[in-house]
Amino acid sequence: MADGGFNTGEAVLGFGATGPYRAPSESHGERVATVRGALPGWLRGTLVRTCPARFRVGAWEASHWFDGLGMLYAFELTGEGARLRFRDLDCDAARSLAAGRRDVASFATAMRRPWWKRLLQPVPRITDNANVNIVPRGDGFAALTESPRQLRVDRATLAVTGEHAWGDALGDVLHTAHPVFDRAKGVWVDVCSDLGARPALRVVEHDRDGRGRREVAQWRAPALPYLHSFGVTDAAVLVLAHPLTISPARMLFSDKGFADHLRWAPQEMQLLALGRRDGSVRSWRAPTGFVFHVIDAFEDPRGLVLDALVYDDAEVVQSLRVPRMLAGPASLIPRPLRYVLPRDGAEARVEPLHDKGFEFPVVDRRVTGERTWTWGARPLFDGARSTSTVVALDHRARTLREHDEPGWVFGEPVFVPRHDKAEEGDGWVLATIFR
Repeated sequence: MADGGFNTGEAVLGFGATGPYRAPSESHGERVATVRGALPGWLRGTLVRTCPARFRVGAWEASHWFDGLGMLYAFELTGEGARLRFRDLDCDAARSLAAGRRDVASFATAMRRPWWKRLLQPVPRITDNANVNIVPRGDGFAALTESPRQLRVDRATLAVTGEHAWGDALGDVLHTAHPVFDRAKGVWVDVCSDLGARPALRVVEHDRDGRGRREVAQWRAPALPYLHSFGVTDAAVLVLAHPLTISPARMLFSDKGFADHLRWAPQEMQLLALGRRDGSVRSWRAPTGFVFHVIDAFEDPRGLVLDALVYDDAEVVQSLRVPRMLAGPASLIPRPLRYVLPRDGAEARVEPLHDKGFEFPVVDRRVTGERTWTWGARPLFDGARSTSTVVALDHRARTLREHDEPGWVFGEPVFVPRHDKAEEGDGWVLATIFR
């Protein structure tokens, strides 16, 4: 896949998969791969991921795809072949459910707490079910979800070694699950939602070891947008403040999931630029929409530019509830749009990048400025009939290449460059597939 497309080679590693949304019966283990095709000689190393894996524990059932209990897994590629290691995520949320308690708040699955406990604890324990993303931290990893709680993971065993403790006074703010690593400055950048008495989005930076967060900018509003990802340039963090919002007061004394307190108002949305150097805040207006995933951000002579995958509304959040997914097809096909934020003026200019949509975008983070390639997947979830395509979007030519494996469903892809100095797109795209 040397030019960012899908035209030079392919290999499939088989691990005896059990099918969509079916976790292994064991809590941990490993599988040796059978290989179809040929792996390039330079492709060596370990890819570690996390995912929602277990949707039922005793009498408890997850009500939303995002609430499945997490599992960590690692693909190890060596000169002798490949193997898969996996381990259930050892977290507070899973232990509470195993003990028959439903007292940890999650994304969209209700708790069951007696009235007196809700009265004494109006803000419940927030989940540490870190089933969304995993990033390097120190000599191990950090498993992340949209929560103040992040878990430390041992690199060799995938065992959780404890909860990460921040050495700062920022408090229990909600992190996104998609922080961005600034390679030039050697820092992680994140946008935290502070749902305290004075709600705010707080831009923070911290080192590779997570030894302490430093706030560099903030934006206050009575109701905050539900934030899953954002864009980063050298000078600013770009946020799509869409009109799916949360007000902290709605959640007090409640046993509902986080998503049940979100409110959608079909109105114009704001695009925010929060200065990383001076804490400044600028905003632009744009037509309404909803975004899970930002693709990228950069600056050019026109101003700031933000590429994102945009839904017309927030109905997709509801469509990923488990009963809805079991009852019929759920598609994740937002439009790839470009927002140009002019230096003068308050209106964002919107440009379509392509007429075909997709989700789960990934870019080559070694590249600064405007990138050429974005890879992603276009899934249609429909039980045993689920299908999908992995795609490569050429931003400059505005063309889209597609690759599918009949009967298989692609997960979020990962781009691996041939070497650190390779040109953008010179490498392989890795994706978990199942059927």
